[in-house]
This record gives sequence, C-alpha cells and structure tokens, in this order.
Amino acid sequence: MTSDKSSVPGPVSPADSARPVVHEAPRRTPVAADVDVLVVGGGPAGVAAALAAAQSGARTLCIERHGMLGGVWTAGLLNPLFDANNKGWIVQQLIDRLTAAGAWRKWNWTHTFDTETMKLVLEQMMGEAGAEWWYQSMVVDAIVEDGRVRGAIVESKAGREAVLAKVVIDCSGDGDLAARAGAGFDLGRAGDGLCQPMTMMFEVEGLGAFPEQQSSEVLFDHMQEAMERTGKVTLPFGRARNVPWIIHLPQPGTAAVQATHVYGVNALDPRELTRATVEARRQAHELVKVLRGTPHLQGLRITQTAAAIGVREARRVRGRYCLTLEDISAGRRFDDAVTFGTFPLDVHEVNPKDKVRSSRIVKTMPYEIPLRSLLPAGLEGLLVAGRCISGTHEAHASYRVTGTCMGMGQAAGLAAAMAAAENVPPASLVGGALKPALLQRGVGLLEAKKPEEIVGDLYGDKLVWH
Repeated sequence: MTSDKSSVPGPVSPADSARPVVHEAPRRTPVAADVDVLVVGGGPAGVAAALAAAQSGARTLCIERHGMLGGVWTAGLLNPLFDANNKGWIVQQLIDRLTAAGAWRKWNWTHTFDTETMKLVLEQMMGEAGAEWWYQSMVVDAIVEDGRVRGAIVESKAGREAVLAKVVIDCSGDGDLAARAGAGFDLGRAGDGLCQPMTMMFEVEGLGAFPEQQSSEVLFDHMQEAMERTGKVTLPFGRARNVPWIIHLPQPGTAAVQATHVYGVNALDPRELTRATVEARRQAHELVKVLRGTPHLQGLRITQTAAAIGVREARRVRGRYCLTLEDISAGRRFDDAVTFGTFPLDVHEVNPKDKVRSSRIVKTMPYEIPLRSLLPAGLEGLLVAGRCISGTHEAHASYRVTGTCMGMGQAAGLAAAMAAAENVPPASLVGGALKPALLQRGVGLLEAKKPEEIVGDLYGDKLVWH
C-alpha cells in the first residue's frame, strides 16, 4: 500500500523550491488499527461524525491532536454554540446532556456552555457510543490507492503508525488529510488569498453587574472612552457589529470574551501561527485592562486564555459542488441536502485598512448544504466536514459556525457508516438513501420544517422567506 499523490495539493512557492532537502530512508510503517470509519479531528464536526458513525454500528476511530475532545469549543474556548437550533440527532443529544449537567445557558438569541463540562460530556458520549479515540496524535499523511483514500499515517509518542479504514472523514478544520491525499483547495479571499483574522478567545470572571450585552458598538464606544483616559492601548479592530463581545457563561459572574484580532496570518504556517498566538494572548491581557475602565467591569480578571488560537479560515477543499454566496442568499435547497444553515454572512474584515467593508454584504436566508460539498473532487473513500468543505470565501463566513459544522459532521458520519457497511464509495449515496436515513434519526432539514420553526442565531436577525 502506497501514498499515491498524483496531484499537487497547492501551489509551490519559489521559497519552497529553493529550500535544501533531506532524503529520508524508505519506511515500513506498522498498522496500528483497521476500522470502518476513521475521523481526523475531534472538534465539533469530528465528534459529531464519530458519534454518528459509532451509533450507526461502524467501528470508529477518531484522531485528535489535543488532550481533549471539542476542538475549538474546548482547546479554543469558543462560545456561544451558534446555529444549533433544529439540527437534531447528535446535536440535540449534546444539548440535552449539557442541559442535564447544568452547563447550558440561554444567552440573548443563542446559548452558551461550560467548557470543562463539555470536555467530560463529549468523552462520556463517545465511550457510550463505542467509538475509540486517540489523544496527542497527529495525522501527517494520507494513504491513497488508485484514487481511493484508504487511511492515514499518524505520528505520536508511539512513533509513526498507519491506520486503515473503509472510509475516512477529514474534520481537521484545515483540510489537512484531504490536502495530503492530493485534493485541490482554495485559501482565503479570491484575488489576494487573505483569510479572516484569527481570534484568541479568553474566559474572565468578576463581571459584577455587567448586563447581557446587546450591542458590540456600545461596548466598543465604552472601550474607546476608557482608552482616551489612559492613552495606552489601541484596539485591534474598528467599530463593527461582530466585535467586541462579552458572552455570559453558565457559571455566574463568568464570561467568554471575543475581542482579539490578528490579521494577515496563514493558518498553514506554524511559524505564523506562533506569532499570531503570542500577539493574540498579549492583546487579551491588554484588552482586560481597558475593559476594567468600562461600566460594571472594574473587578474583571482573566481566568484562562485559549490553548489554541481560533482559526476562522484556512483551506476550503474543492468538492463536487461549491457552495456559493448566491446559494446562501437565495436560501437554496438541494436534493442531496445533509444539513442547513441560518447564520448570516459574518466576514471579519481580512484587512482592516480596506475602505469597502465586506461583512454582511448580503442578507442570507436559511439554506441547505449538499452532500456533494462534503465530497472532494477526484477522490473516493473520503468525506470532509466542518469549515473545510467546498465553498466560496463568502459562503464559508456563514457555514463555518459550530452548530452547522456539527450538522455536517453527523451527516458525514452516517454516510461513512452506510458506505462502509455496503462497501461502496460515499459518493454513491448522492440522491439515494442518506437523506431518508438522516430524517429517520431526527436530523433537521428545511424540507421537514415550517418557516416559523427555523430560527436564526446571530444578533437576533429576522429571517426573510420567499
């Protein structure tokens, strides 16, 4: 079995071609596992995929680089859980478990969760489903045979090992496995490749009497007034509708803060990621000093910054269908729909110096996401789920939120389990048995909902229907 990469996953820069190289010796890599479904990444899409596959009877293994499940929720401290309404099945199971644990809180138009409880609940759910998962492990290559993805190469403290699978699901967020398998991809905004800024979330305590925030602009103005009095800090963003936010968590007096922004970073370069992480953490501590000068927040203190910086945008794997801005603005339906999105267009400006702002340039309507956007073009045996699916820079700004990513994940997990059981490629399910199977499990799709049952999350936007 060989790693056959007939296509180049991305452009090779002159700097790369000029680098010196080291010739490695041929390897004999031991096979550590042979499963039905291999899931790469244990974030929102990944845990949903692994749970769906395992609950559907597939022998399932999830590979996770952190020492916890949850990805951007837990290592990244990302709250709220946007666009989870009516997604059904695994999404609803998670909400029910968090609610029962007292770790789910209504906040304005959406809900927040307790990060530590999320870690425990996800491990409990995976164990109960019979899924296996490995922490502190990195997928470093794809195993491809005649255009079919057959597994992955994993490196960890145990060394370099192979995992074979009937179907592989890339839920890495960045499309790492798909790229290594030879899938084409796009990165950033058309024309210049710039991606949305990165944000390091952080948690605080000592909210005092700070009320649930209704507007980012009001808090921005208070912060500007505080800075005028001290003259020491500059905000890393302008006055906008999507930043800054202090987001109340279930534990009284605590919140998650969405405020740091680092621009012009390539999420595929670890050196740039390191610089962005250092800068974002510095911003977090400086911003708390500013916030202490605003009403009700004099006693504010950081309890933790995220272990992993939040990446909004990286690879978008080219699939058999590319979801577009026109699709989400028109509220398009698809015969092979696997989930839906209601989140408005939320482009955090890729360049704060741009004179024309790109965020919220159109009003969106509830739209469906087709299975074809989860199927990389030119490869069999592989699905992608989460923010790395096939779509444009603009459409991605809506479907990248974690509730929608969970919806994709649970559909990918079921599709993988069905394909593995029948020994057929996942692409054979387009227009076939997948949608009825999703509906049977209580998955929310727009065709099964009345307009008044579909509720949008962000900023309390009123949805417009045809």
